[in-house]
Amino acid sequence: MKKIITLWILILIPYFVFANAEKKSKEMCACLKKAKSSQEEGDKKECLDLREKHVKALKKGSKQYDAYLKSLSSCEQELAGLPQVDANLTTEEKTKVVCDCMKNASKQNRMGCFKLQSDYANTISDKEEKKAFNLNSQSCGD
Repeated sequence: MKKIITLWILILIPYFVFANAEKKSKEMCACLKKAKSSQEEGDKKECLDLREKHVKALKKGSKQYDAYLKSLSSCEQELAGLPQVDANLTTEEKTKVVCDCMKNASKQNRMGCFKLQSDYANTISDKEEKKAFNLNSQSCGD
């Protein structure tokens, strides 16, 4: 009986931990969307306060916090007008997406393109292919 209870605890704890991080990232995303559309300083301050509250609750550097950041990154990409990362694209298609981003982004949004490039690089497991992707996608930003 103890083994069964222990097993259930081990199965359910990660679910609740990551569900909590997911809930907080959705809450933060909603705040960021509201702040972006309203352009009021109070709304932006509210998001900063919420972020601080989440960092304290999730304990920076923990698995919960990492899950929170990962979940929040797709919201941030959406708000920046960047396409979502699709790991199923070919390397050439990934390069084209990054290059299109670089060509069409304002100076302010170029940092988002660099993040997109990094995210796509992380989807490539073959070292030579990743090296070629990085070289090709960096040269299109010049």
